[in-house]
Amino acid sequence: MKPFLRFLKSYPALQIIAALLIGFSLLSPYFLTSGNFEAMLGANAVVLIAAIGMTVVFLAGGIDLSISTVISASAVISGLVMAQTDSVAAGAVTAVVVGLGFGALNGVLIGYFRLTPFITTMATQLIARGIAFVLSQGIAVKGTPYWMLDFGFMSWLGIPAVTLVALVLVILSVIAMSQTTWGRHVMLVGSNDEAARHAGINTRFIEFSVYLFAGGMAGAAGFIAIANLGNAIPGVGDTLLLIIIGAVVLGGTGMTGGEGSVERTVLGVAILAILTNGLNLLGIPFYDQLIIQGVLIFLGTYLAMRLGSRGKS
Repeated sequence: MKPFLRFLKSYPALQIIAALLIGFSLLSPYFLTSGNFEAMLGANAVVLIAAIGMTVVFLAGGIDLSISTVISASAVISGLVMAQTDSVAAGAVTAVVVGLGFGALNGVLIGYFRLTPFITTMATQLIARGIAFVLSQGIAVKGTPYWMLDFGFMSWLGIPAVTLVALVLVILSVIAMSQTTWGRHVMLVGSNDEAARHAGINTRFIEFSVYLFAGGMAGAAGFIAIANLGNAIPGVGDTLLLIIIGAVVLGGTGMTGGEGSVERTVLGVAILAILTNGLNLLGIPFYDQLIIQGVLIFLGTYLAMRLGSRGKS
């Protein structure tokens, strides 16, 4: 029993998830249905992929405000390529390369030119958003290959294909952060940049690499967004930034670096996904949902800090 209690204290988000599942299952007869859970999983694949990238940036002590609009720019450019070539593979490569390009820009400016992450990524956010709207002329990019449209509706054992892609990226990211020297260095830089530097770690490269990683994840998220929506929409990521940050923080990853994990972020995404889905089933108006989500982020972050610290003691 004690190991189980320690596990719950290590992952306090599980308690919030359990409470939400019980509450919504009692309030709505449609909540605990396979169709509802399948829709919920598919709808949050983009947020999950982007949140992985944001988590790694947070763990290194940074922040990436551009990640949501890089999703939009990647989706638009990928959509244009697929419309011209009718090749899903070309679209996937294009989306990731575009994301990596923006990530490299952030990484060079922050890691090597020592610019402030907040201001740098805010500028990149504006550039990415502008590119998305200029190239698309502000309208959805049509001409998505039929296979891509089919992929957006595919599922395996009740799990949408887009969610399976997100889960594969989660697993690879967990391995990278827990089993590689790079992952350990990211945590060390986030915990104490000065100590990491004295230990011989190339902190500039680590800072560059986490933004490159986040950019790649944003590109992948942009590609998955096309599968979800059927077309590349220039504003697809505009409303996602606060959701992404909220999910990461709600899962228990600190914004000061060195504390948290990709696994915790998965739980944070799950909390917001369940909450949004349940409130929609109950017919709660959108702006009322924002208030409830904000309060939950306050409470969830507080619980994660308090219970998480007790779990370490």
